[in-house]
Amino acid sequence: MALTVRPDPRRPSGGYAELSAASDALPETEATVSVFDAFSERFLGIDGWQSDRAEFGPYPVVQDGGRATLVIGPEIVNQIEEYAALKIRVNRVEADISWPDDVVPMPGAPRMGGLAVTRAAPARGPGALTGRAPGTEAPPPKATDAPEAGTASDAPKGRSRLPLIAGLSALALLIAGGALAWFLMQPPAPVFTETRKTEPPPPPPPDPCGAEALAGLAGLPFAEGRALMASCGARVTPQQALAALEAGADAGDAEALLLFGEIYDAGANDDPVETEIGLSLTPSASKAAEYYARARAAGSAEAVDRLGRLCPELRAASDTLSRSAALEYCSP
Repeated sequence: MALTVRPDPRRPSGGYAELSAASDALPETEATVSVFDAFSERFLGIDGWQSDRAEFGPYPVVQDGGRATLVIGPEIVNQIEEYAALKIRVNRVEADISWPDDVVPMPGAPRMGGLAVTRAAPARGPGALTGRAPGTEAPPPKATDAPEAGTASDAPKGRSRLPLIAGLSALALLIAGGALAWFLMQPPAPVFTETRKTEPPPPPPPDPCGAEALAGLAGLPFAEGRALMASCGARVTPQQALAALEAGADAGDAEALLLFGEIYDAGANDDPVETEIGLSLTPSASKAAEYYARARAAGSAEAVDRLGRLCPELRAASDTLSRSAALEYCSP
């Protein structure tokens, strides 16, 4: 295998890996690294997996015993799963790698969570509406003396009404007691106060820099999205700005391609996307030239001037990436 991957023995807790190749294949003193996922067909970038090639580094290369070695950190290791099918490129050395399971990411903090429990309302006990304590029976009706047959009490006239009156009185008291108990157990009636009806105030106008507006930034045409980023400034996150920039570059927008080149260009760092929002990428003259060339092909006259300034620097450089970029992007 032209390229090998193993855990960094100096950092056993994880997050770092050691890449090595033969010294004659990797003679440089520093190198850049790009990672391509063969399954999703996307490149690893600073904010995750993306459609455009991204390079990390440069990393220092140590030559020892015929092997060239460099160490990559959590910016790469923490975003790769074990056994992932990858194509890793170190300068001009490229190899298909199955990511080893002993190269583990740096440990992270667990998320906290919880459950909310709803308590049931207490049930009413038996006899709650009768005025009696649970487990007790209603008192038996009061007995009255039955008249003997054939006596004068059998006559319809002159019959005593006292027992009937006493029974009705006891029944009325029992009903009244139950009604009182039921009334006392009811919740208090709500108190209504008279309020004057007033017209509600008009809703405030939507915030053009609110969370909902900025969440859809990548879905806007790039010229409109860039104007929104310029007006909202630091309220836009670097991740939102990068997503809008990638969407514009994927659509072939000349302005987006030019801005991508400026962010990679160490000599051009005065755009508000960098100075106010804080979006930054690892400086790379070869990547800047690539995006300037794509912007020039899309019709950007400013990209022609940018390449005119950058190409002499690329031709004078001694590293392979710069020379390759000069040959590929600096010709008219």
